[in-house]
Amino acid sequence: MNKKVVKRPFRPQCMATGIGSLPYCQVDEAAEAIMEFLKEAPFWPQLPNRSYLENMYAQYAEQFPGMVIDVKQKQMFVDAGSDEFPAQLEVFYDKIIRDEVDYFAVSEKFAAGLWEVPSLLSSSPLSIKIMKGQVTGPISFGMTVTTADKKSIIYDATLADVLVKHLAMKARWQETYLQRLFPHQPVMMFFDEPYMVSFGTAFCPLSRETVVAMLDEVFSVVHGLSGVHCCGNTDWSLLLQTSVDVLNFDAFEYVDNLFLYHEDLYRFIERGGYLAWGIVPTSEAILQESAESLFQRFISQVVKLEAMGFSRETVLVQSFITPSCGCGSLPVSWTERILRLTSELSSMIREHYGLC
Repeated sequence: MNKKVVKRPFRPQCMATGIGSLPYCQVDEAAEAIMEFLKEAPFWPQLPNRSYLENMYAQYAEQFPGMVIDVKQKQMFVDAGSDEFPAQLEVFYDKIIRDEVDYFAVSEKFAAGLWEVPSLLSSSPLSIKIMKGQVTGPISFGMTVTTADKKSIIYDATLADVLVKHLAMKARWQETYLQRLFPHQPVMMFFDEPYMVSFGTAFCPLSRETVVAMLDEVFSVVHGLSGVHCCGNTDWSLLLQTSVDVLNFDAFEYVDNLFLYHEDLYRFIERGGYLAWGIVPTSEAILQESAESLFQRFISQVVKLEAMGFSRETVLVQSFITPSCGCGSLPVSWTERILRLTSELSSMIREHYGLC
């Protein structure tokens, strides 16, 4: 694994970016929406409606020892009891030891948007300031993907080690690939962790130490900015105490829950951490919201932070504006409204506070 390097400071100043998934089936339609609304911080689109292989778990399953993917039945599992598994496991660790990052590439069959959109963006005259990629996080991948007997792979010591190293190498390959296309812009890699909403419940009985260790291992291989996206409520102190650079949270529904951990949040900001405010709802609520109403909501949240002793300037400089979650399961009309309001809201905030 690569050793994490010291990062150069980046000043997003409330620029707009997206989460990952979009509802389109055609890559060019997804690219057009990204280029229209998220010019400064674009991302490559995950297109789960295009293929089962593009759902957030199957998409990163290539090269995983013992992985079985049945596209017709839309199911996947790890067959660790197969005769081939020991040899596959040996190959996996050999690739890790030899640091053969390209072995862990995500193929075009699993991520058409990853291969087509960044190449298109890199040759376009857009004012790109940072490029965003994303990988499924180890907690969500490990809790969702099961063995042949339906047990989450995260509870198997061997498979748990494999899944963390596997996703770390996926992130390393993707970051290297994107950095090659965007040599003059930084790259940030988000780890999507929807399953963190279950941490501390009977559905996720993992210890705090285990979760932090897994997350820190994948964050550690990212040379640019590492991010974590959790679209619900969780124990925010856990995420804030990891080494992650960017915390992406649902600021439409759960901002007050995050603010309960204001001491951890303060330390996170002071050490240079970034907030990615998922304040544009990806639910039916988007039909009742406008850029102005979301702007007023954001202003009130910043005021609350100021009252708790946070520096308004520091928070704003170290913030991104995003939708609250991915849009892959939403109607296209909703998605385009969400992306447009994200862009408009970012512009309104910047104009109001005098950010460039």
